[in-house]
Amino acid sequence: MGQDVLVKQDSDTPRGSMTLPDGLVEPAVRAILWTLQPDGQHLTPAQSHVLEALCRRTFNRAMDISNLSQLDPRGAATEIRGRRPRLHVVQLAVALEMFLHPIPKAISQRVETLAFALDVAEPMVTVGREMAENHLSRMYLDIQRNSWYLRETIEQSGQGRLAELARSKLAYAGIVGDSAIAHKWRSLGDNPDGSWGKAVHQFYVDHSFPFPGEKHGIYELGALHDWVHVLAGYGTEPEGEIDVFAFIAAGMEDPHGFTQFVMTLGLFQNYSIKHVSGKRILTARSDTVDDRASSERLADALRRGSQTTVDTMGGIDHFSLAAENLDELRMRFNIAPKSDVS
Repeated sequence: MGQDVLVKQDSDTPRGSMTLPDGLVEPAVRAILWTLQPDGQHLTPAQSHVLEALCRRTFNRAMDISNLSQLDPRGAATEIRGRRPRLHVVQLAVALEMFLHPIPKAISQRVETLAFALDVAEPMVTVGREMAENHLSRMYLDIQRNSWYLRETIEQSGQGRLAELARSKLAYAGIVGDSAIAHKWRSLGDNPDGSWGKAVHQFYVDHSFPFPGEKHGIYELGALHDWVHVLAGYGTEPEGEIDVFAFIAAGMEDPHGFTQFVMTLGLFQNYSIKHVSGKRILTARSDTVDDRASSERLADALRRGSQTTVDTMGGIDHFSLAAENLDELRMRFNIAPKSDVS
């Protein structure tokens, strides 16, 4: 990553994942309803809550989805135009499919059919079918192969960071620590009070997390999402992890960011994933977003992420901003306050 902040360019259509222009909200929701309700099947309360909350909070279109008719793929292809809106419709269908466990094969087939009709090549479309067919190892490999972390590891390795990233991986595995990497991260505590770097340092201290470079400390690229935890104000409990990766995906122009959101839903909503990089995730569980308050928080995270002016995960050099005041950065990057969802 370079020193410059990469600012989103103006566009007629939103760039982040799961955002839609006003005129396409209703046909998009109707197409998603088609994917999730084969043979008269009803939405789960969680799916219904999230979809209505998305309409109200993220799309600014309050609607009673129970009164909407379904829109089949042929109709969706006619009414939904534009590469990005079509991608976001398919991503939303995939995300809401991940609320189910197990995933019915009829729903996974409909998600794939919609993606084909809209000419969308979203790698996560196959995840539902693999879960429905109980091919969980293949599903996990597909997620790993399409992850933002893998793409970024390859890119940064080609920019001269291969040895450093390898040492970070060895530390994460508990094989051997790396004092230079650990010192870099621990030195964040030397930044001024109120700064982003100081807050990230305190985040590790407060949670008793080992720093990157220390034995079992998180892989350096994985640690970038901890900066976003602090910037966006989300915790590390399952609800907070879903919200922070929803926030990241909504503000990330790289479509690989959506893969990380799907993986997080696999960990904390669908419960099809229990290990990451060979380590058991002890907090993994199902149905995290089943209550209405969690649904509202998820929709709010997508709203906040979609409004940011930067990709807070992969579009900035975090260490170059470590000394900057956290509140001022939130204003500069248009990090909106969290809404009251109690």
